[in-house]
Amino acid sequence: MDIVGLGTVAMDVLLEVDVLPAKDGFAVIRRRSYLPGGSGTNAIVQAARLGAACAFIAQVGNDDLGDEIVHSLDREGVATAAMRRKAGGISLHTIVFVAEDGAKFVVLDMGDAFLAMPAEAADPTLIGSAKVFYTDLLPGAAALAGLKAAKACGAATVFNMQVGLQQMTGFGVSEAMLAEALHYTDVFAPCREAFAALTGTEDAVAGAAELADAGHGILLLTRGQDGSMAFDRTGLVARVPAFDVKATDTTGAGDSYIGAFMVARFLEAHPVADAMRYASACAALTCTGLGARSSPDAAAAASFLASRGPAPTRAARR
Repeated sequence: MDIVGLGTVAMDVLLEVDVLPAKDGFAVIRRRSYLPGGSGTNAIVQAARLGAACAFIAQVGNDDLGDEIVHSLDREGVATAAMRRKAGGISLHTIVFVAEDGAKFVVLDMGDAFLAMPAEAADPTLIGSAKVFYTDLLPGAAALAGLKAAKACGAATVFNMQVGLQQMTGFGVSEAMLAEALHYTDVFAPCREAFAALTGTEDAVAGAAELADAGHGILLLTRGQDGSMAFDRTGLVARVPAFDVKATDTTGAGDSYIGAFMVARFLEAHPVADAMRYASACAALTCTGLGARSSPDAAAAASFLASRGPAPTRAARR
């Protein structure tokens, strides 16, 4: 395996309704559709589309949603032998009500399968076969076990923290677990909310200094239209601008970024700044489609980068 992921897996159930009901009101469902999602699987699917041999570890229910989640990974060429099914369990999913005018609201159903996955599900043999281990640290005990197993085998480790500190705590991940996870992490990519909570500031440079002794090798920050930045213990490594595209839907762009970064940095051995530019291109292409799984394949990414010309001159240490 090139990359083994352990993290969030979900299904979005889209219910198109005639109107969003007011309090005590009702709506008529016009159409129902399903979109696979989850930050963890979105990132792994992007890596797989770019040619990486990937596997994923998570637990879903043995319900219809669980079937579709596993099948969606199979269709992308992601190995699912390590996926667990909870007997009688309910898979994590969101229910998205969308009115004809585009208005919507979302209901999250955590189910009872995802967070119940035990630590021993982090198969050390599978993880040890990989060059890269990826996680969003959910569920916490299994993800932490996976990070430890990966480092014991010399694999690169990537921790993509895509929810805030309060939400992580609500999901059973304590601040002590977060600190321990960072000790085993080579690339730490927190979302804005998580970064601000961990550092006490939204300023990237000041916050990076606060995290300098957290144990990570590279701190990777994505800032939407403002591009992305990478830091190490000594300061800024690289700053890469975002590509200007006509966005249709930004859902999943960050997941696409980290999936592409792993491929470019750890599998193709590109310098950090070049890996960031490649990741930015994939994220930009994801924004031009609809849904979190609009991420590109390698040919589309290469064509996009070729159309944008060479990277601008930059000051980067590696």
